[in-house]
Amino acid sequence: MTDTIESICYEYAEDCLFSQKLAFSGAPVMLICYIERKYITELSRFLSNHKYEVASEKKMGKHFSLIRFELTSINSIDL
Repeated sequence: MTDTIESICYEYAEDCLFSQKLAFSGAPVMLICYIERKYITELSRFLSNHKYEVASEKKMGKHFSLIRFELTSINSIDL
């Protein structure tokens, strides 16, 4: 699943960072993407299907944003 998430993030975003802390499923707990605003909705929709939600957004100029996604369904067993 991690490869799918990384591939999609790199498809939409200019740059991405993935946390080293992983859930039991192998998915990164947090993602940070530098993305053009017109793609935020599409990427958010895809990531919400994989249990991620937007934790914060910072506008970076006219057309880009820095978006932080966090995994919502983390059990203490997963960490």
